[in-house]
Amino acid sequence: MFCYTNLMSEKISLNETFRFDNEGFSGNVYVEGDSGQGFNALLVEVHGHHPRKRILEGNTRAYYVVSGTGTFILEEVEHHVQENDLFVIPAGGEYEYTGEMKLFEFNVSPDNIFGDQKL
Repeated sequence: MFCYTNLMSEKISLNETFRFDNEGFSGNVYVEGDSGQGFNALLVEVHGHHPRKRILEGNTRAYYVVSGTGTFILEEVEHHVQENDLFVIPAGGEYEYTGEMKLFEFNVSPDNIFGDQKL
């Protein structure tokens, strides 16, 4: 596993990532939140439900739909997932998702906190 503490122009292969498993979703971390880069990047395999969360101040989270089907709920509005959709959740935004899909998650946090709050 690579630990990207001084990320430069790089190619990051799947076999260099850190694997994680949570209830309802699993995946691979390409750039860790503690890398000090102001962003992190993950490939998320959804196989169930991701709990409702609120993004904390100073953070932005984005999900790009690589494949699969499901639903995102953003600010109480339900959105059907389609391949190549992009969901952006700004600071203060609330969201949750469910389905069988593969997402690329990108988080931006200039202070490297990557904060969210489970609701």
